[in-house]
Amino acid sequence: MMRKLLLGSSVILCAALLAPVAHTASAAGPTPKGTQVVVNNNDLDTKDILNKNNQVFFSLTSLQSLGGLTFAWNNTTKQVTVKGSGTSLQLTINNRTALKNGASVSLSAAPFIHNGKTMIPLRFVAEALDGSVTWNPNTQTAFVSKPGAKLLADLKSSELSTARNAAINLPRVSQLTEDFEPSVETASLQYYFPAKTKDRFIEVNNNVIRYYQLTKNTAYLKWQALTGDKAGKQDNLYFINRSLTQENGSLPDFTATTFASFRWMPHITSTGYGLMNKENWNEVIYKEAEVPQPKLKENYIIVDIPEEQ
Repeated sequence: MMRKLLLGSSVILCAALLAPVAHTASAAGPTPKGTQVVVNNNDLDTKDILNKNNQVFFSLTSLQSLGGLTFAWNNTTKQVTVKGSGTSLQLTINNRTALKNGASVSLSAAPFIHNGKTMIPLRFVAEALDGSVTWNPNTQTAFVSKPGAKLLADLKSSELSTARNAAINLPRVSQLTEDFEPSVETASLQYYFPAKTKDRFIEVNNNVIRYYQLTKNTAYLKWQALTGDKAGKQDNLYFINRSLTQENGSLPDFTATTFASFRWMPHITSTGYGLMNKENWNEVIYKEAEVPQPKLKENYIIVDIPEEQ
C-alpha cells in the first residue's frame, strides 16, 4: 500500500523485571543520586540498583532484558541458577565462589539479599553471560549489552532494510559527558541513514537529535543536540529546520550526503520513506509502506526504498 505522508515515530520496547523470594538481609547503601544501569536499552528502576563497597550491584532478574535466560531459585541452599545459550551460572548468597558451566570462578563480591531481591555484582555476572559492560563516569551510567542471535544475524543481512532494522534495535551505549532527554517522549521518531549504508544513523526524537555509529555490534552515541523553538538553518544536518540550543560530542560532515529518510506513523502502522539531499530535502514527497504486525512486534519499522537499490 502506497500513500503520501508527513509524520513520523517509533516503538520503544521495555521488559518487566521479577525477583526471586528470599529471607536474608545484608547491609547496603542506597544508590547514589544519578547512578543508572541500562540493560539492552532498558533503564532499570533505582530500586534494582545498589552500591556496596564501591561496587554496583543490580537485581538478578534485571538480566531478563538480556533475553533467552531462565532462572531457578533454591531456597534451601540459597542458590540461584541462571541458564542461557551455552552457559549455566550458579551463585550462592554470601559466597564469593560461583560456578560457570560447572567450573569454579571467583567473584569480586558475594551476592546478597536486599528487600527480597538477589543482588549481584553487575560486571562479573553480565560478562559471565557473554554480555559486555561499559561504564560512563560522566553520567554515572553502566550499560549492559548483549544483542540476541537474531539481531546479530539480521545485522549481517544483505537486505538493507533488515540490516538497518537490526541497527536501530542494537544495544546503545553513550560515553558522552551529558545525557539529553526529549522534553516530551512522543511516538514521533525519525531515522536518517546515509544512502546505501547500515552502520550509522541519525535519530530525531522530538527536540533531541542523536547520531550513532555501530562498533562491535553496539550502537555508540557520538553526538547529540537539543533543538529550540525558533526556526533555524543547519548547514551540516540540512534537513533540520530548527535552531540548536545545545550540542555534545562530534558529528561528521554530512553536507554532501544523500540520506535515506524514514518516518514511522504508529496510528496507521506505516512508515514514510524517501531519498533526499541538500538541494531537494524540502521538496521530497514521502511514499508510504505498511508495516506487517510480525515486523512491528520486533520494532522493525525501516522499509525498503526501491530507488536506493
